[in-house]
Amino acid sequence: MSQISSNEANEGLYSPTVLKMVYTPVVIWFSHTLAWKLPNPVVHRNHREHVGRTHLTVGPGNGYFLAKLPKNTPLRTLHLLDLNRACLDVTAQRVGDRFDVHTIEQDALQRWPVEEAGLDSVDCHMMLHTVRGKNLLDKEALIAEAARALKPGGRFFGATVLAKGEGVRVNGIARRLLDVYNSKQNTFCNLGDSSEDLRAILDKHFSDVQFQVHGCTGVWVATK
Repeated sequence: MSQISSNEANEGLYSPTVLKMVYTPVVIWFSHTLAWKLPNPVVHRNHREHVGRTHLTVGPGNGYFLAKLPKNTPLRTLHLLDLNRACLDVTAQRVGDRFDVHTIEQDALQRWPVEEAGLDSVDCHMMLHTVRGKNLLDKEALIAEAARALKPGGRFFGATVLAKGEGVRVNGIARRLLDVYNSKQNTFCNLGDSSEDLRAILDKHFSDVQFQVHGCTGVWVATK
């Protein structure tokens, strides 16, 4: 793995007010659909099909997709991992009446405080592109931790915005947002992130990988 850089919380961007009032319409409805071309039904489907009884979400945002899980979901114990306290609190408040929620406030590149081979599933949606690093090789520790924490047969699924690589299509809106977001500290750090590197890292740590590119978003389901 390459040398990684440190990550910091962004309390201004991820405030309780922004997460409750702005995040869903701007990030999930507008950016996913028009800029990154990530179909939200795909994210909902992957949550429905791959969440297990004991699950960890890296970067929960405001808990939108977790809150939309059906009543018959197998999920019982939910670990939330994020550097931003507000993301943990808002999501825990949103789904705490349904699941046994445990919050972990830390950098996702550091070792997670969960047992080895103790989780049924892990997801990381639209967060990896915010992690510091020249490219995805600098962020490999997150994917390695997901593999370490999963039981044999466990699933790691997610999505991230990519800037280049085979199949990646960056439209005008996405290009403008990438330029703006990568110029601000602690927003995006993904101009070196490619579809080839993402697929290679997933293949390195998991026995089976399903990988697709939607617009400029890499979407995966990986089985340990």
